[in-house]
Amino acid sequence: MELLKTYWRQSRSPFYSLLFALPMLIIYELMIFSFNHSDIIGLRNGADILFRQFFGMFNVYGFYLVGFLVLTALLISYYFHNRQEKNQQFNYQFFILMLLESVLFAFVMFIFVEKIGSVLLLDGFAPGRKELIVLALGAGVYEEFIFRVILISGFTFFLKDILRLHPVTSAVMAVVIASLIFSLFHYMGSLGDAFEIKSFLIRFVAGIFLSVLYVLRGYGITAYTHTIYDLLVILF
Repeated sequence: MELLKTYWRQSRSPFYSLLFALPMLIIYELMIFSFNHSDIIGLRNGADILFRQFFGMFNVYGFYLVGFLVLTALLISYYFHNRQEKNQQFNYQFFILMLLESVLFAFVMFIFVEKIGSVLLLDGFAPGRKELIVLALGAGVYEEFIFRVILISGFTFFLKDILRLHPVTSAVMAVVIASLIFSLFHYMGSLGDAFEIKSFLIRFVAGIFLSVLYVLRGYGITAYTHTIYDLLVILF
């Protein structure tokens, strides 16, 4: 029982989440490079493009950008993880449990969303199944980082610490607002989907599911759940 409590607490920490998501990020970047033969133009997930455009304003480009940011985030999260878990050993077996959790949540999400109408949580146009599979990896890594980690954390901080709203109220409002933006994002830009109320509502509900999952289980499991869900829709 104590081991499960430790797993539940540590597996949602930024340190375990980042390490868990790192292989998916590396595979996505390598496969994108194999498609594009370039790190700047070509096939990319929409949230990935948004992420790079932001850093492009500061003239920061290339693979080293991703590597530097990931390494910095890992070092910072490792520092705080060690401060909070001084007497706890690093447990590689947790990653197996995290993967099983992600698969379980992805199937639950697939069955749940299927009841109201199946929709792919990818944005924009991709010419074939291989490209969609690659973009599904990017969706898990980048969309969850932007729409869950950044938006939910940012809105929660603003509502709770700046406006002084109740913590529960702040969390619920942050989840709803982030999920609305997540759904709307799929219709933005020249490569966005044509707006439909049904697909918008389905993506909003999916956003709520992923947002609640992020609050409860952290970034890593949410990122894998998103990717596995998209893969289920693509393959089945």
